[in-house]
Amino acid sequence: MRANSAETIRVVSQAIAIVCLIFLLGMIAHKGHADISLLAEQHSGRQFWVEVGRYLINNLAGGGSAPAALKDR
Repeated sequence: MRANSAETIRVVSQAIAIVCLIFLLGMIAHKGHADISLLAEQHSGRQFWVEVGRYLINNLAGGGSAPAALKDR
């Protein structure tokens, strides 16, 4: 019986971890979509890609720098 309860705890822990991972990835995707959409509204054509590159480079280290329009809020 002890092995069965340990297996149940392991399976439940894995399920909780998967749900948390899905939630975390959803938050990251939502923030990325919002920031990229804002950049698309502000810049067009080639300038948009320059700003996307600048945004990605600024955020590589987790600096969290948002587009200029988000900073004003």
